Amino acid sequence: MECVLKQPKVAAIIQREHQAARLARESFTAQMNAQSEVPVYNRDFRTSEAHKTQYLSIGPRMGAYLYTIARTLNARNIVEFGTSFGISTLYLAAAAAENGGKVTGSEYHAHKAQKARDNLQEAGLSSYAEILSGDGRETLQSINAPIDLLFLDGSKDIYLDILMMLEKHLRPGAMIIADNADHLPEDEGFLQYVGKDNDRYLTTLVGFNKGLASQSMFLKSF
Repeated sequence: MECVLKQPKVAAIIQREHQAARLARESFTAQMNAQSEVPVYNRDFRTSEAHKTQYLSIGPRMGAYLYTIARTLNARNIVEFGTSFGISTLYLAAAAAENGGKVTGSEYHAHKAQKARDNLQEAGLSSYAEILSGDGRETLQSINAPIDLLFLDGSKDIYLDILMMLEKHLRPGAMIIADNADHLPEDEGFLQYVGKDNDRYLTTLVGFNKGLASQSMFLKSF
């Protein structure tokens, strides 16, 4: 079985981008530590310096996990909220290439969206992914086909908004993967919605080096 993820060009670009993410993270952390006053963290994805400049990306283990889930599902319609510079998109597009499918990603900051497109082009995967630039609550309204896999990795405050907007397009058996689940409250919002009291979802948490992701199977439509 061909594994696009292991093609030398694709693997080299992914490795390069992971390294760039690590260096950028270390530089940003050093800058924050050098400040004489404790910085006030801006959580607004539209204006936050971190959201504008940092990769805010997944690690290699989660990348392999996303690829494996997408391949196992034979996912042909993959939607990603929070593309950033496109590391996760490379993993998902590699799976889409093998599945005969496509990734639709959304990234608020235009320069990040363009870098993601450039990475996909360089990897030879641009025909398997489209990156929409703008607020995901607006750009992803264009989705109208049954969704096989939804990956949430943008602003955590609007995970639930994105899910509820796209829920009518989820096919039974679709998977919803939400990164940084350990930063979400369990008794309200997104995790409560996909939790044990909602009979449309079966949800568990999956651990990675940097934290937890939630994994939800969509069991049935309305």
